[in-house]
Amino acid sequence: MFLSDLLVVFAVTAVVVFLFGRAQIPSVIGLLVSGVVVGPYGLSLVDDLESVELLAEIGVVVLLFTVGLEISLSRLLAMLPLMVSIGLPQIAGTTLLIAAACRWHVGTLPQAIFAGLLIAMSSTAIVLKLLSDRSQSGTQAGRISISVLLLQDLFVIVAMLAVPLLAASAGVNAVPNNANASHQSTQVLVENPFLAVLLGFSIVVGVLLAGRQFIPKVLHEVVRLRNRELFLITLVLICLGTAAITAAAGLSLAIGAFIAGLALSESEYGHQAFAEVLPFRDTLASLFFVSVGMLLDISFVFSHFGLVCLVVFVIVLLKIFATAIPAMLAGFSVRTSLIAGGTIAQVGEFSFVLGSRGADVGLLTGDDYQTFLAAAVITMAAAPLLTGVVPRFCDWLGQGSWFGEMFHDSPPEDDIDLTDHVIIAGFGINGRSLATALAEFGVPHVILELNPETVRSESALGIDIRYGDCTRRPILEHAGIFRARAFVVAISDPASARRSVRVARDLVPELEIFVRTEYLAEVDELRLLGADVVVPAEFETALSLFERVLGIYDVPEEKIDNLVDQLRLENYGFLRSGVRRRTIQSIESADIHDQLGRCRISKRSIAAGKTIGELDVRAKTGVTIIAIQRNNQQIRNPGPTLQLHIGDEVSFVGSRSERTAANKIFLLTCNNDT
Repeated sequence: MFLSDLLVVFAVTAVVVFLFGRAQIPSVIGLLVSGVVVGPYGLSLVDDLESVELLAEIGVVVLLFTVGLEISLSRLLAMLPLMVSIGLPQIAGTTLLIAAACRWHVGTLPQAIFAGLLIAMSSTAIVLKLLSDRSQSGTQAGRISISVLLLQDLFVIVAMLAVPLLAASAGVNAVPNNANASHQSTQVLVENPFLAVLLGFSIVVGVLLAGRQFIPKVLHEVVRLRNRELFLITLVLICLGTAAITAAAGLSLAIGAFIAGLALSESEYGHQAFAEVLPFRDTLASLFFVSVGMLLDISFVFSHFGLVCLVVFVIVLLKIFATAIPAMLAGFSVRTSLIAGGTIAQVGEFSFVLGSRGADVGLLTGDDYQTFLAAAVITMAAAPLLTGVVPRFCDWLGQGSWFGEMFHDSPPEDDIDLTDHVIIAGFGINGRSLATALAEFGVPHVILELNPETVRSESALGIDIRYGDCTRRPILEHAGIFRARAFVVAISDPASARRSVRVARDLVPELEIFVRTEYLAEVDELRLLGADVVVPAEFETALSLFERVLGIYDVPEEKIDNLVDQLRLENYGFLRSGVRRRTIQSIESADIHDQLGRCRISKRSIAAGKTIGELDVRAKTGVTIIAIQRNNQQIRNPGPTLQLHIGDEVSFVGSRSERTAANKIFLLTCNNDT
């Protein structure tokens, strides 16, 4: 019966999420609606609710494990100013305002405070997706939102630890109705709730410190075996084992999973662990949202429509101002502050986790729980609309009014993350040489390597090297591929090189991708997959011999360099087509290549979207544009009306100084780029 129920859940969820995706509605909303459809208040398609809820609880555990993996101490320190100046007032302000607003309704003050804690949380999943889809993660409003969300994710631990204290103060059943083997320990803690919070923090800190010493050492020994299945099994063991320890101490499984992820996040295996667990998180966490939807009584929403609408309005309004006011006090513009407030003006997924725990101990009962569920689902569904409406509202207020200046954006700030860097995949001879050269010239870069011994030894020397598989999308995302200038594949495995090029090109179409390969057969395929430059080792060896042999016949070094440049420009066509006779005269015909330059138009370039005439490159620099390479099409001798597109490769001729000046124009980025 359980298998059939699970099949029904996934079938309905797939259809609903697909339809919502076509309508540009976040998948989280589709999951909640799917739960409503299959649940007891909908079509009652699922009978074994307990088994689904069990898998949903495991999903929560895995979800918090990955949240811990994504949070590192360095990231916390970088975001700390915004977290303290905006995040803390947002959480405290929302909690107190909501508690004051519903004090007359819920009964006791602890229950009102618990309601405030529920509403203070926002949806990390929805907000991050919206910011990513709209390329707003690097804006000031985006950075404020992410900082507040990060603090909220951490604050969930405090809220979970405070549940027994609030329950005891409210005089309700502080021991969960579904109490497990930890009933006795939980009961002892409830009798002294302040001791519970203190002991809870002690357990959290103790497990975290022990985990940071123990977990990386265990994973290091596992990784040395190069067994992916064992690595994944060990991760599951660490996650569930730590969760079991905290549960036995009277805390929740979710807290233990979060601590395990946080302990692992600082190790060199954190990013790879996140990539391995991510598919399981998405699958199991989806069941959690479906199970939440099963709890929502649609008939209750219609019968209490006015109350639900009022609660939704109060939540959105209070959360906007609870974020905007601290942001304005921190020096941000009114517009930026309101946009940040509108971005996180919804109830979050962790509120469901906290709400479920509160319902178990009696802090949230009956109609109040249904009101919370209804308001949460509606605010999450309205999140995409709200993030679009608030900026337009601010723009409208800023037009022609005496206070219009208040709604202008704050001056841009430097991004706290690595930008315009080079990602190097592989730290063999080629990767190491490139990294050394980049470091010599101060070019920012990050290295991905799968040899654990190399990662550990080089990390100890202060090199930014991380354990990770460059063929995995999450690994490249953590390496900052969306902000990178170039991606260099210097690994010896041809299959992995092809996969990494395909993934990188799909993620960032305009990214410069360089690949080192061993053999001729790989060149064409890698270029078709999206590589901009493919450097075959055997050809470079041939060119080196070519240069040295011609040198003994007193061929001018300049002529030899010109011909080598021509061969590389033609993607080694001369060598690939077989041995042909070449005379000194043919070498002399390559003179033009001494004056040839190329440049690719990135999304940050001011040249993107402008015509050749508008740029007026020839008048400004002296170079002549002779060709445009656009995808698989070559446009020769382009006219002044031709518009340049992102990804176009511009070929031009001129002297060295003229080419340098032209490169500066093509590579110049917009000042307001975010």
